[in-house]
Amino acid sequence: GGKKGGGGAAASKGQPPQDEAGAPPSLTELEGYLRTVDDELEYAGDEVTLLSALSSHFAHFAHNEHKEALKQNLKADAEARRLRSEALSSSVVARAHKLSVYSRSLSMLLSELEDEEESGKDTRGQLERHLVRAVVLPQVDDILKLSALQAFSIGQDLGEEIDELSKGKAGLTDKQRLTLARGLPKDISKAATDLASGIQKKTLQEALALAEDASSDLCGKRIPKLDKKMEQQIIHSYQNELLATLNSNQTLTSTIAIAVPLIFAKKKGCMLNLPGKLLSFALEILEGVLDQEDFELVRRLHKKTVELIQKSSKKGADDDEISSLEVELASLSSSVTDLVSKLCIEE
Repeated sequence: GGKKGGGGAAASKGQPPQDEAGAPPSLTELEGYLRTVDDELEYAGDEVTLLSALSSHFAHFAHNEHKEALKQNLKADAEARRLRSEALSSSVVARAHKLSVYSRSLSMLLSELEDEEESGKDTRGQLERHLVRAVVLPQVDDILKLSALQAFSIGQDLGEEIDELSKGKAGLTDKQRLTLARGLPKDISKAATDLASGIQKKTLQEALALAEDASSDLCGKRIPKLDKKMEQQIIHSYQNELLATLNSNQTLTSTIAIAVPLIFAKKKGCMLNLPGKLLSFALEILEGVLDQEDFELVRRLHKKTVELIQKSSKKGADDDEISSLEVELASLSSSVTDLVSKLCIEE
């Protein structure tokens, strides 16, 4: 908009009168403006009509407005990128720290189960692969997105698809992850592509090392060492999150999947990320951790949950049988929720 009080002055200079609020000019102002344009036309020769003079003037006006709007858009875009980069930057560090707690917790868990050789090895493999998918991949996604945002912020244009992928909050599919890695600046895209295409084939320890190298090589983030105090804070906030989830949980079959990691967090100070089918393996360890009666309750909830999931997924399931299982599960679920919530309050 024009300067305040500049309406009259602007009119005499052949600028369309405008005030700060962007209100339309008054009739008198417009007449004054048109009279000025009309005076100028007398000197411009016969070919120039009032209409052509006005339209060229407004074209110039519209062009400037458009340029200004573009500038504002770019500014807003850069600001959104800056905020997203900051968020991702913190997330890369936070995820790396959580990763090392998950990894240490898993080693602890497995060391208590070294007795049965073969099945133990298989379980270890499954647990590690699960952790790579569930925890390492989101870390890789954040690293790749951050690298792309950094390139955009120094003026490298990686194209619209990469722009969209780097803005998204959700995790990437395998295909999107590769697209993003290949679309990064030439000096890092090969390393990024190798990371994206190979990390799921690695052991947990290899994947951890690769993710840590990638955070410094691809987006310049060094991961500060995790000390005991930070680790306790991470476990504590994880415990609080799980407790909130447990108490707001509406899905009967999810109770056990929240309760078991929560008991581990409280009683053993560790963070577990387990696939549902390996919950029974974690349950074995809880036998020595909980009072016998409490343990039996948790084990019973697990058994009934598995039973309900299996029966509901069968064709021609018996509705009466399923609804009586649901009633039993509802009561077990609420008992276990109470039990675990009490455990968490105890110091």
